[in-house]
Amino acid sequence: MGVTYFLLCCLSLAITAQAQDCSRPVGGPNMVLKDKDILLETFPDGTQVTFACEVGYISAGGSAISICQGGSWTPVRLKCERKNCGPIGEVENGNVDYPEGTEFGDRAVITCHDGFILVGKDKIYCQDKGWANRLPVCEVVSCDPPPAVADGTFKPVSESYSYRDVVQYSCQKGYTLNGSISASCSDDGTFQPAPPSCIMVRCSDPQVDNAELTEGSQRVYGYMATVTFKCKTGFMMTGANSQRCEINSQWSPPLSCKLITCKLPPTVENGSFSPNKTSYNYGEAVQYSCQKNYTLSGAKSVTCSDNGIFTPGPPTCILITCKLPPTIENGSFSPNKASYNYGEAVQYSCQKGYTLSGAKSVTCSDNGIFTPGPPTCILITCKLPPTIENGSFSPNKAFYNYGEAVQYSCQKGYTLSGAKSVTCSDNGIFTPGPPTCIRSTTPPTTTTTTTTTEPPTGNGETVKVMLIVLAVIGTSGICLLCAFCIYKKKRGKRATPVAATLLRVK
Repeated sequence: MGVTYFLLCCLSLAITAQAQDCSRPVGGPNMVLKDKDILLETFPDGTQVTFACEVGYISAGGSAISICQGGSWTPVRLKCERKNCGPIGEVENGNVDYPEGTEFGDRAVITCHDGFILVGKDKIYCQDKGWANRLPVCEVVSCDPPPAVADGTFKPVSESYSYRDVVQYSCQKGYTLNGSISASCSDDGTFQPAPPSCIMVRCSDPQVDNAELTEGSQRVYGYMATVTFKCKTGFMMTGANSQRCEINSQWSPPLSCKLITCKLPPTVENGSFSPNKTSYNYGEAVQYSCQKNYTLSGAKSVTCSDNGIFTPGPPTCILITCKLPPTIENGSFSPNKASYNYGEAVQYSCQKGYTLSGAKSVTCSDNGIFTPGPPTCILITCKLPPTIENGSFSPNKAFYNYGEAVQYSCQKGYTLSGAKSVTCSDNGIFTPGPPTCIRSTTPPTTTTTTTTTEPPTGNGETVKVMLIVLAVIGTSGICLLCAFCIYKKKRGKRATPVAATLLRVK
């Protein structure tokens, strides 16, 4: 019993497998199901279907039938190729081209030779039944007269024009041709380009802001009238400086005079400028200055000029130097070198016997000159030396030069204590200090006559005077002695007292 049931189940499965339905079959390239089969989604076992080539394709052999067997379709052997329409033919006075070929979907392109116009379609397509249309024809081109132009004419005038015939347009007086002056009969049977128009051109008086008219002024401005402008001072022309009256009664191109501006002026090393801003108008100036120890070489001020550049060129900042300071008579300076930098000083000094009058030091200033002015070396002088009690000095004068000496002497009965001679020194004072006259302790004797007759050393004028006085006294004494001797002889008894008196006088 169990074996029988098993065999029945296997047989049932085999029968079920053999009777399985098929889904919609898929044919080869460029083919579709025929007739009503195209509407079905499933097909019973044993169903036979037929394929056909798609529109535009034709059979190239092979079976078009497929059968559902056990849920699968038998192979389709049909082959489908694109339909080939072949050449469409020739067109007189024209050409036929096949850009893609002559198969289904391809096209034939027809063009006419110059001077001929196509009558019909210029493209014909290959369809499933063959070429879709008849070939067009190429007829000789002719043009009707071109359109008339208001306030104008054309020549020559004819009822018909052949291919490439040309007409010339002209306008009546006072009108201007706007467009092409000529047109020709083209291959499409029309005159090309489009006809012009005749218009009256009048431009208004030309006006440009911040500019002056320099050329072309006239009472009426017609077509192509040209004028030239020049910008006013401080303004610059943008683009062309001339404009023309165009066909639309407008001036072209538009002119513009813009305010001239300059960018930042050039910088200078070791210097700066002011004012410092992003731009400067025409005529505006900037001032340059240098850092300390430097001086400007060139223009201190530069101005924004009419070409948008600062002029003149920028200055330079040069390190300030001074040449040799002035020399002074009887003096010198140090250090002594070829040049001196700004702020550097030199010291003046005088030769011995001279003293500085003025600044001892001068400095290289910012104008390249030493300031203040140089000193002078003045010969040192001394005023009168100090007087001493019971004494005198010689020579005695208003002033004494450096190194000059005076001699001191004491009156009779006094002795000099200290330096006999003092000298005018470099500080304008006599050195050493003056001596003093001290009273002598021993009373003078008769021999002092010899001492008093000797002039003080170094006092020439006093010595001379004293010698003269002594000579006079001596001569007088001799005369008195002679008189005394004569008198004695006459009066012998009275001689002695007189002689004694004379000796005391002496």
